[in-house]
Amino acid sequence: MGPSIVESAAETSGSAAPLEEWVKEAQRGERLAFEQLVRQTEGLARKTAFPLLPSHLVDDAVQESYLVVFQKLGHLRDPRAFQAWLCRIVLHVCYAMQKKYPTTAELEDRAVEADHSEHLATQMALRGALAQISEEARNVLILREFLGLDYEEIAFALKLPLGTVRSRLHYGRKKLAKLL
Repeated sequence: MGPSIVESAAETSGSAAPLEEWVKEAQRGERLAFEQLVRQTEGLARKTAFPLLPSHLVDDAVQESYLVVFQKLGHLRDPRAFQAWLCRIVLHVCYAMQKKYPTTAELEDRAVEADHSEHLATQMALRGALAQISEEARNVLILREFLGLDYEEIAFALKLPLGTVRSRLHYGRKKLAKLL
């Protein structure tokens, strides 16, 4: 099994302070530590939001997610769980935004160039198929297939037993294949 997402983030950060330390410092009110947390985990937040929202709403979802993180960071008991906790917050924010801004099958406002149209069509088909899968299976699929979390990390992030993660992933993959 490869390194966890927390270990990967700490390794790629180029800083001596691991993510866990930034979380602890941010919980003590250190503004610079919180800014570092945002910088180091923004890509993860975007990857979590991207399959669920049109691209023009992803930035808003990420920003709103970090507002929630800022407000509730003191409630996080285990600083090692920060990234899984962040993923869960982003998922909740995205689902709230889906309800607030129902999407249509229209193309985005910008003109679509010929070489981008196939990619855009694939994205739209994927988002449409994901929308037809239960939220429970969709969450597991996103965390596994888009973010590359292992089963244990998904179980921790979603507060599920390992067997439930496996069955939802199986169901989600099967349903997604059928829809696509």
